[in-house]
Order: sequence, then structure tokens, then C-alpha cells
Amino acid sequence: MIDSQQFQDTVHRFIELYGDRTEAMGDEIYAGLAWIDQTKFVLIGGDEDAAFKPATWRRVSRFFDLAQELRRPVLLWDAPFQADMTAPTSSLHHRSAAQNTQRHLLKLTVPVIGVFDKLRLEPDCASIDAAVLLQSEGQLSADETCPILVKVAEDASHLKSNILELLSRLSALPGETLVHQRLEVLRQSVVKA
Repeated sequence: MIDSQQFQDTVHRFIELYGDRTEAMGDEIYAGLAWIDQTKFVLIGGDEDAAFKPATWRRVSRFFDLAQELRRPVLLWDAPFQADMTAPTSSLHHRSAAQNTQRHLLKLTVPVIGVFDKLRLEPDCASIDAAVLLQSEGQLSADETCPILVKVAEDASHLKSNILELLSRLSALPGETLVHQRLEVLRQSVVKA
């Protein structure tokens, strides 16, 4: 992720932060402070196929606290936030850490924008307010009733402008409205299931 050309062309500066490292580093993700032009973000990125350990979920949760405290929007760059709660290796400790982090994300009063290589909004869309997609091939296969803002970048050079445009639109909304919209999307996805 950090080494990708899209990331390098979009994020001007990135300072990785690690957290308290009490149990494990939580190194399945890259997380820290990022700048796109003069706009500051808390960035969390990773491999979409990564399986988070409890330490990683706690690390992500600490970054959500940091974003809330600094009033910075959150940029999720290919970060997988859906835990497989039914996996035989999923312990109660792991499920608890994952659920607490996901609940924390839903209740953030700062904008949350996801950047994905391809559209995979089910069930991830409940956690974010907007998404920027780099769809290099094929057609966009989004559910047209998806309630979040979605922009498709024709190429990597448009990622930066798309992220900043979405942030501008989301920044006009009060934090309580962002939380309410995320919870409503979650309710709708549960009703559909």
C-alpha cells in the first residue's frame, strides 16, 4: 500500500505511528498522520486480505481516538474492517476487539473516507461516509441504492482531487449527522440480510 504509486502520488507526507506496543505491534496495517496538499488526515491502510489480530484492532481503535481528539478526518486506504466472527480461530478476545473497533468507527464525529482498488461496499459501507474507487478495468458494479458518496477515479492522478472534493462535502455536515447516517446504513444492511 505505502509503496504503491497511487499512494505516493496522492499522499504528500506520511508519518507512521505505532501505539503502545503492550502486547503486539499490530503490524498488519500502516497507520499514522497523512497530508494531502494542506489537508491533514489520520490514515489507516493495509492489505485487503489481511486478517487482523486483537492487537491490530486495538491499534486501529487508538487511531480513531486520535482522529476524534485532533478533529482530523479518517482516510481508510484498502483497510479491511470486517472480521470473520464465525471462523474457528476467532476467539472471544478477537471478536470483542473487532466489534469494539467497528462500533468505535461508526460513532466517529469526523468524516471517514475509504479508498479502494475496487468496489466492495457490502458490508463495509456502513462504516464510511464516502468512497473513492480506482476502477482500472470493467464497469462499476455498485448497488445504485448505496447511501454513501462514491467517486470513481479514472486514473491515479484523480485520487487526490476526488478525496478532497468528498471531504469538502462531508465537512459541511455536523458530526451527529455523520454518525446518524452510518447507523442508518447499518440498519438498512441488517434489514436486507
